[in-house]
Amino acid sequence: MDENQSPPDDLIDETEFATVATAATIEAAKQKALEQLRKVVPYVREDDIEFVVLDEGSKGGFLGMGRAQSRVEARVLPGAGAAPGDAVEMGEAATRLNEFVARVAEGMGLDVEVEVTRSGDTLVAEVVGDDLGILIGRHGQTLDALQYLAAIAVNGHSQQRRQVVVDAEGYRGRREVSLRGLADRIAQKVERTRAEVTLKPMTAAERKIIHVYLKDHPRVATHSEGDEPQRAVVVSSKRG
Repeated sequence: MDENQSPPDDLIDETEFATVATAATIEAAKQKALEQLRKVVPYVREDDIEFVVLDEGSKGGFLGMGRAQSRVEARVLPGAGAAPGDAVEMGEAATRLNEFVARVAEGMGLDVEVEVTRSGDTLVAEVVGDDLGILIGRHGQTLDALQYLAAIAVNGHSQQRRQVVVDAEGYRGRREVSLRGLADRIAQKVERTRAEVTLKPMTAAERKIIHVYLKDHPRVATHSEGDEPQRAVVVSSKRG
């Protein structure tokens, strides 16, 4: 990354879930955005979502020809679904995390055990059971959504926000190794060809792994482009 270039959004913000939708009316665009968001965060409520109208659209000319569609962004509120309160003690936070993850897994029809451990100020919930593919989801999307909502359940509106990690069958460790290998290969390709490479869309958590891994690379830089859930990492050659 160039010294004058701002760090990617994925390194600045907490992992967020958002999407953009277009439709004939604002209300239709909101509903479409909500449906898209629920594919990534299945258990989110409409009350927990912030809608931002990006384009109100227009009626168009004769017989409606040339009409511009409405465009709306839907974003999960960081403090959604939790009651306000003071800083959560670690023991209470661990109990909340265990109960929340176990309840969601049960709601998905899974028979699991949840073990919560502490690593510094981070709470790690390891889910153990059979056939946890549905809990992990494609490229870990369901697991990321569960982790995001678990952090909300644990922290509420507390100013002291504890980091929460939810893992299943050691998926996160294996995926991080895979993503670092991908980053190495793409960096070598960009060095060799000096051509920009756009990776497939990834979750915010996976994009962050790529950004962090390559942020000190001497010859390539990274940034993200696109709207969720199609946001992707772009690897390019550094100038000079």
